[in-house]
Amino acid sequence: MSSKQDLPPALHDYIQKSGVALAVSTTEGDAPLTAVNGAFCTLTGYTEDEVTGQNCRFLQGPETTEEERQPLHDFVHGKGGDNGRFPILNYRKDGSKFRNFVFMSRLYDSAGQARLILASQFDMTSAMQRSEITKNDARLSQALTDVEQIGREYGYAMMGSAQLIADSVATLARMSFTDPR
Repeated sequence: MSSKQDLPPALHDYIQKSGVALAVSTTEGDAPLTAVNGAFCTLTGYTEDEVTGQNCRFLQGPETTEEERQPLHDFVHGKGGDNGRFPILNYRKDGSKFRNFVFMSRLYDSAGQARLILASQFDMTSAMQRSEITKNDARLSQALTDVEQIGREYGYAMMGSAQLIADSVATLARMSFTDPR
């Protein structure tokens, strides 16, 4: 099983410093988390020690639907493209609900094997206004650019993230006009 010690030091350091809620899981077994950052802990209310080694589904709760769960499950288990975006109802440690918009990308080793999944989370509960979407998109865009550069230095690759960002911006903009929450 991978651990945060197995991450390239520059990638681990970047994740820890990022203001975007980031988590890394291995593609092995049940895709346990190997590293999360402070922004993830702030968003969810859990500490890194509480979540390391667990699959992210611990954030799901009684009102999380199977329709929301299945696409995440499929992605984590290697189905579909190299990038995905998934809206899902999640729960913080204190039991409060939040609309999580999860962006995930597979990270490949130098042999072309998917080894890790990088996931960023955005609380879209109150961020449906256009200005919040623009700020989230700018942070995500910068985070993906930085992670891609660090990954290339260590033999990891993220496939197609530029298109993912473009598609995500369009989706978020559409959501801001159709979902008044």
